[in-house]
Amino acid sequence: MGEGYARREFLKFAVMAAGVRVERATAAARERGSGGQAPTASQSQRPRRFLIDSHQHFNRAPGYFDTLVSTYRPRNAMACVLTPMAGFEATKKAAAAHPDVVVPYGRINVDDTAAPEEIARFADAGFKGIKMHSPRRNWDDPQYFHLYAQLQQRRLVALFHTGIASHSDTPQDTSMARMRPSYLDTIARAFPELYIQGAHLGNPWYDEAAEAARWDPRLYFDLTGSSLIKKTKNLAVFKEYLWWEGPTAHSSPHAVYAFEKLVFGTDEAPENLDTVVGRYEAMLDACGVPEASRRKIYGETMARILGIPVRA
Repeated sequence: MGEGYARREFLKFAVMAAGVRVERATAAARERGSGGQAPTASQSQRPRRFLIDSHQHFNRAPGYFDTLVSTYRPRNAMACVLTPMAGFEATKKAAAAHPDVVVPYGRINVDDTAAPEEIARFADAGFKGIKMHSPRRNWDDPQYFHLYAQLQQRRLVALFHTGIASHSDTPQDTSMARMRPSYLDTIARAFPELYIQGAHLGNPWYDEAAEAARWDPRLYFDLTGSSLIKKTKNLAVFKEYLWWEGPTAHSSPHAVYAFEKLVFGTDEAPENLDTVVGRYEAMLDACGVPEASRRKIYGETMARILGIPVRA
């Protein structure tokens, strides 16, 4: 009898352990992304917010916009789709068909002589911003100022890559050293009416990015990329970079709460939206950011900049 009892107890605990493993695997699968499905129960427990993904790259793959719309629409989300001229027509068409989801942005090469004409074409078609990456000179080189003046005059958001960048096997004429966040401070001072977004909070120059944003009222940063992954075990560190509560001694009288200089973005495939929101939430929880500020980060700030009504 003792042997039979022991066997029954062993089987009972084995079944319980298997159930725990299945539950954990299911949770992990949910964290990896939704694949365009409706939000899960755990995701729907978050406050309903209006989201604007300010850093979503165009993909020419068939079905890209279908996936984007089916993923973002049920989550009350929009996406700024950063589009090279090769994808101009596709994004223009998608923005017309899905204005509640797609915010069209262009993408240019600042060293290309065609850049001014491309900016004009994007602006004339109703695109709202321009993404720039991989300059041959520093971002604040005066050679590029005519482009920034054009962006300011056209009221386009200027989105700059800052910090580390991926490598290719072919020779490159750029470097992360050309894309330090401090260069955006120069641009913000020279073009005070230009709204500027720096990508990746200047990774790894977080202090530099934060201090530039503290002083420049129209300069914001997203936290896309590897930062929220590599800092997973110490997310509270972002409170050291974004340290101020508002106007302080030795700061702008127009300074706002530091975390309100962040805007949400993914820089990942549309189906990873929930995963990236989860990373942001973990960081904001670790830093004790209040809900009113989170709403600004996730969508209200970009809505104000872009002239988009905030949806409940």
